[in-house]
Amino acid sequence: MNKDMNIKRMAVCAALAMVFGGAVAQNTGTTGTAATNRDTTANSTTAASSTRTGASGKVASADQKMMRDIAHANISEIAAGKLALEKSQSDDVKSFAQKMIDDHTKAQQELQTLADGKGVKLPTEPDAKHKAMAKMMSGLKGDAFDKRYLKQGGLNDHENTHKLLERVQAKAKDADLQAYAAKTITAVDQHLSLAEETAGKHGMGNPKGNMTGAATDNGTMNSRGAGGTMSGSSGSGGTGSSGTAR
Repeated sequence: MNKDMNIKRMAVCAALAMVFGGAVAQNTGTTGTAATNRDTTANSTTAASSTRTGASGKVASADQKMMRDIAHANISEIAAGKLALEKSQSDDVKSFAQKMIDDHTKAQQELQTLADGKGVKLPTEPDAKHKAMAKMMSGLKGDAFDKRYLKQGGLNDHENTHKLLERVQAKAKDADLQAYAAKTITAVDQHLSLAEETAGKHGMGNPKGNMTGAATDNGTMNSRGAGGTMSGSSGSGGTGSSGTAR
């Protein structure tokens, strides 16, 4: 009798041991899986972060400089336009200045979004050359101011910016930057045409004759070469020497 009871007790103990042993094993397996999943997730997050950082770091230094040059052009154009709104007494000059502010603000916002996505830091104020020019122009009044603004911010700077954007399209390694330049250069050419028209209204003669360095077959000067592109000389390095953004 006692022997049978002992056998039954042993059987019950064995069964309980199997039940509890299985539960422990299951919990251990679940914990191990969860830990593995956490490690995998952490590694994936780190990899994604590294990829984003790597993408920013892969922008060629030459491309980064071109982005900063374009930004300087945009910012300088906006600043010159704001100065013109304050000082000019001419409705058509003010209209031109407002369009420069509106269009170049939009262009700069698009460039900033592009730069942010690639980890490139852009300037937030005009370059030293245009700061000095703005200071000089602040002392001008009336027609003298209008002509100086149209010559510099309207004609010269847009020509230089056109040359810069042409170079970006030809030499930039970043496809997004090339696309930005191709889109923006159209607006720059429109601004230049408007600047020529407005300058003509202010008795500046044929502004095209003073803008470019390329002569035609008969020795006269044109502001654009074949295909509607500009043939004028650019500023320093053809970069953001332009006073305005396009």
